[in-house]
Amino acid sequence: MNKCLRLILSIAVLFPLLTGCWDRHELNELGIMLGLGVDKDGDKVKVSAQVVVPNEVSSKSGGGNGTPVTQYQASADTLFEAIQKLTESSPRRIFMSHVRVLIFGEEYARKDGIYDVVEALMREPTARPDYYVMVARNTTASKILDVLTPLDNIPAEKLFNSLDLSYKTWSPTTTVTGDQLMDYLLTPGIQPVITGVEVIGNQDKSGNKENIATIKSPSSLHTTGLSLFKKDKLIGWLTEDESKGYNYIRDNVTSTVNHLPCRKDGNVTFKALRTTTKRKAKIVGGQPVINIKLKNVSSIGAVECGIKIGSMKTIRELEKDSEEYLVELMQNSVNSVRRKYHTDIFGFGQEVYHADPKLFKKMEKDWDKYFENLDVRYEANVQIKRVGTLDDSFKNELKE
Repeated sequence: MNKCLRLILSIAVLFPLLTGCWDRHELNELGIMLGLGVDKDGDKVKVSAQVVVPNEVSSKSGGGNGTPVTQYQASADTLFEAIQKLTESSPRRIFMSHVRVLIFGEEYARKDGIYDVVEALMREPTARPDYYVMVARNTTASKILDVLTPLDNIPAEKLFNSLDLSYKTWSPTTTVTGDQLMDYLLTPGIQPVITGVEVIGNQDKSGNKENIATIKSPSSLHTTGLSLFKKDKLIGWLTEDESKGYNYIRDNVTSTVNHLPCRKDGNVTFKALRTTTKRKAKIVGGQPVINIKLKNVSSIGAVECGIKIGSMKTIRELEKDSEEYLVELMQNSVNSVRRKYHTDIFGFGQEVYHADPKLFKKMEKDWDKYFENLDVRYEANVQIKRVGTLDDSFKNELKE
């Protein structure tokens, strides 16, 4: 009897927990959104959702004559009202768990700021924060999501993969995920920086299948420059060299290619194999000093002048020239941001906080003013480990 009673009580306790998939949805009821665009529409938020068309990407159906994605748009007072309002035109419920890119239109980022959208997405349990954030340069997010792309036939996937590859192999670009962006917005002593994307070419054909029907697409998507923010509003763009300097300082460079002029005519191209940067603040005489130490291991990629690469003297000269170039690159980036934007995107304030929290608390409200006159010291160490499969250049031995 006791055993039966215990069994009944156990079942009574466990039964309410076995509710099954109470919130399940069939795949044919969902519209999988991979790209989310946010633009300004008067006083409202305009949402553009790039949704996969299953029949066009299915290997079993072989695809049809349509495009692999479609775009739905809606405007409302808040982000999630606009997303919910997409059901006025979409026959399926928009599913947000697979968003790959979040794109802000430049006008929206400048005038309204991005915090409300980032906070809303971070709060939403169905949206994973591993998407990449971008800013549409000189255009709207909806136009970016309207461009069909070759190779990756889903444009949002192309943007994600292209940026993911670019930041690993090309120093002017970087990646920012949703959770990283929230950290930048909330952490004192650093301001957000986000990679830009723009449409190159004929935008009239960007959404047609003609755009992927030729060898050279009439319209294409390009990541371009870094946008910088003050608090949550876009205030400007870095040039390519300024973006390189920023990424070297922030230790964002994995691999890249640079060139330097030879001491004679021509150029030498370097491939960066490994790059690490350490930033540290010290308090000297009651004032913060930032020390930046960069270590770089490179190989020689190309030689366009008749120098003797096999000579250790030449290698030492190239290392010294490369060190001077990297220091100048970082220095010019910091000085340009100080002069034009007066805001700390490099995280120097964070380093001061780590060195002396009490001192930074006193400076925090006026940190941008302290940043303009901050003592920053640079050091670069370059080692050339490889010269390729050739030693000396044979340019001087070419036949007449």
